[in-house]
Amino acid sequence: MPTAGTSPTKPLLRITVPRRIEASPEEVFDAWAEPDLFRRWFEPHRAILRKAAVDELWYWEADHAGRLWAHYCRYLRVERPRLLEFAWMSEATRGLESRVTIEMTPSRGATDLILTHNGLPDDEMGRGHEEGWKHFTGILAEKIKGLR
Repeated sequence: MPTAGTSPTKPLLRITVPRRIEASPEEVFDAWAEPDLFRRWFEPHRAILRKAAVDELWYWEADHAGRLWAHYCRYLRVERPRLLEFAWMSEATRGLESRVTIEMTPSRGATDLILTHNGLPDDEMGRGHEEGWKHFTGILAEKIKGLR
């Protein structure tokens, strides 16, 4: 019997996006975890954000392809400054509760970030998350200096 958030008939996708960010792991963590900092680089259309804490819910809307896309999230693990993990659900996940893990490792005065998104439907919308995460981690890498 499938567990909540899984489909018995379709394979699920795992996406991994690495990104080097010229900032400390603490700064990168805070950019994801602090609502005011998150808004400044992620630039959601509309959002209800909470400071990162286990079981805290948060919501944001993305303006993409001429329409708004709602995203529902819940923090699962918060280990400053090395790890954030949250449940992620949207129309693009086909209602499945997927999981995003962001690992931050210090590396020669910067941070090696690895974002892994597990449990996505293996279809066009699920695969589209890879370009989305590359886009957003690129914005973070570009704007991190201005967040200090």
